[in-house]
Amino acid sequence: MNGTEYRLAVIREKVENLLKENIALKAQNSEMAETLEAREKTIEIQKNTIAGLTERNKMIKLAKNLSLSGSDSYDVKIKINELVREIDRCIDLLNE
Repeated sequence: MNGTEYRLAVIREKVENLLKENIALKAQNSEMAETLEAREKTIEIQKNTIAGLTERNKMIKLAKNLSLSGSDSYDVKIKINELVREIDRCIDLLNE
């Protein structure tokens, strides 16, 4: 092999290595994108859960205050049901 053929072979080998590395990096990038998407979904679910629990906590506090104020337990149940329906509507709007 003369010098030109040797250089050409070296360049060809380097190009092949770069192509293999490119394929590996694309696969790694795809995996990372999937992981990122899964984590973003998890974060969104956790945010919704936190919001729901916060509202539930507010309802419990409200129910406790209503029950302490001498209201009829039936009225308290109705008020809680109204609040739950309102929260469900808010969650539906957030999910749209």
